[in-house]
Amino acid sequence: MSDLTDVTAPDAGALAEVETGGGPLAGLRVLVPRSADRAGPLLDALRRAGADPVAAPLVTIARPIDPAPMDDAAARLAAGGYDWVAVTSGFTVDSLEAAALRAGHTLADLLAAGRLANPGSTRVAAVGDATAAALARAQVPADFVPVALQSARGMLAEWPSTRLGATVLLPQSDLAEPTLSDGLAARGWEPVTVVSYTNRPAPSLPPELVADLAAGRVGAVVLTSGSVARRLVQQVALPATTLVCSIGPRTAEVAADLGLPVGVVADRPVPDAVVAALVAAVTPGQPTPPSGTGPATTLPAATLPTAALPTALAPSAPPPRTAPPPAPSPAPRSHPAPEPDPQVNPVIPDRRNRPRRLRTTAAVRRMVSETRLRPADLVLPLFIKEGLTAPHPIASMPGVVQHTRASLRTAVEQAADAGLAGVMLFGVPLVRDATGTGATDPHGILNLAIADAVAAADGRLVVMADLCLDEFTDHGHCGVLRPGPDGEVVVDNDATLDRYAEMAVVQARAGAHLVAPSGMMDHQIARVRDALDEAGFTDVLVLAYAAKYASAFYGPFRDAVESTLEGDRRTYQMDPGNRREAAREVAADVAEGADLVMVKPALPYLDVLADVAATSPVPVAAYQVSGEYAMIEAAAANGWIDRRRAIEESVLSIRRAGAELILTYWATELAGWLTEPTGSTR
Repeated sequence: MSDLTDVTAPDAGALAEVETGGGPLAGLRVLVPRSADRAGPLLDALRRAGADPVAAPLVTIARPIDPAPMDDAAARLAAGGYDWVAVTSGFTVDSLEAAALRAGHTLADLLAAGRLANPGSTRVAAVGDATAAALARAQVPADFVPVALQSARGMLAEWPSTRLGATVLLPQSDLAEPTLSDGLAARGWEPVTVVSYTNRPAPSLPPELVADLAAGRVGAVVLTSGSVARRLVQQVALPATTLVCSIGPRTAEVAADLGLPVGVVADRPVPDAVVAALVAAVTPGQPTPPSGTGPATTLPAATLPTAALPTALAPSAPPPRTAPPPAPSPAPRSHPAPEPDPQVNPVIPDRRNRPRRLRTTAAVRRMVSETRLRPADLVLPLFIKEGLTAPHPIASMPGVVQHTRASLRTAVEQAADAGLAGVMLFGVPLVRDATGTGATDPHGILNLAIADAVAAADGRLVVMADLCLDEFTDHGHCGVLRPGPDGEVVVDNDATLDRYAEMAVVQARAGAHLVAPSGMMDHQIARVRDALDEAGFTDVLVLAYAAKYASAFYGPFRDAVESTLEGDRRTYQMDPGNRREAAREVAADVAEGADLVMVKPALPYLDVLADVAATSPVPVAAYQVSGEYAMIEAAAANGWIDRRRAIEESVLSIRRAGAELILTYWATELAGWLTEPTGSTR
């Protein structure tokens, strides 16, 4: 369990330098492993002390993939089913609030209902003052906050007297240690642990920051949790001259186990205490500024480089022990940073630590696998062409066909038998026109296929319909065209929205469980959601193609739908070089009412997918597109790769990046492999 709870908040924002002023830490450059916009309290406290904080996230916080356990816990809270709920971080407060909102309540109302249903129950414990403050912002007063040590250990040490059989809800991180739950159980309580949030690695630190850290040009690093310490040692070898400050004793223990020497430990996991600890460490012999309950613990594990200190704070005489030589003056930023010297901070191997033990057999590897695939994670895209009397192979996608209505029904039944989550339908009409009228014809091929698929599925999977005009227009664009200001032809965004709205209602009437606007028009989700609601289809889901890139990997798909497109779609699909823009698109679609969001393509955009999965409040899908499929099939056909292993690895990597649903043309075949007696061959 992390020592620090609320001095920072989850985010994966970019590296940021924070303006500084004078103070006892003037000139000291400090790495804070959180983003600038979410680490405000700690950054502000460092800045007030004159430090030069550098904010860069090492770990991001995400909602649990399956919200059901938290929802069940919220329902039990409302019924008075827990005597206590122990809140160990501000992230848990957010998760509890989200679960309450999903049930139609505020957190305060939900807890009040529990107390009313079972007087004396539903009391709230907070790990520390910052968590108690987060609860207070949610209008929930904490009944118990430890005084001496604000951590899981401190909470346990001061926990109220035991009542045998009493229950304690422990919503916590997926990486939480069992300190509190085991301790409570040993005292006769019945702890119930639920994952309220997950820890995921943030994108790698910027190369220039890694170089500065390795060269000693960052004087101090604040460790805010054990997971942050693990992520840090994976990315950079710190010189022994860097002062490492831990926000609590447990984080310091984790760092020590990783071979990362901690020079000072804050007395409390709050910003002022962290600053006080740093001040005490860099000003030998000076009293510790008041911060909490006691002095910081200064450990003889590292000496701060005088080159990283302001002149006024550099010690006038050497310390009693032998200190390493001062770090060299920082080189101009235009010069490459020197390689870190392995002798500065040597790692002494512990031969008891053998990670290969966890890879010895297939059974062991399956047991400890961090990422798992299920058939229910997969969606099968299907193409239905009007007028066919037999399935027609797609030359650029070996193994994939354009279906007849009859073969479509068979494919849907097979997908349902395999346990897939759903099918995504794409129509290929015989006749096309400028506005794609076939898309809104109730007797058009796509809408007939929707009805066929719903009947074949018989409620066993979700029938999804692509909502776009490109398959139905004679020009191949995703919307209605109009003359542009310079005489060129452009896609008319708002006129296209009207067509999308009509298309959504027709698809819903045909029986679609989910519609998927894929045209990347501005405000398409709001317009579709409003149209469905106004027509009475409030339960039809909307999957937003939120981050859809103008990709070369769509080529075989255009063969599959017999696209008539000339030119490209760069004026409405996203630029492949843009990563930050995806967050903006996803946020807009969620605000407009998207029930799920998608990243497309998948493999070339795993960084984008990971970003979206780390921050999205709704489920995240990814589309393993036709070009990704075709490349693996072509390489396998030539004997260059193992087809099955390549398929499994490629889809698993998409799942590992955070996708909860994966659209893949191998869905049914892969589901069969996953349900073999030993599952995947990995």
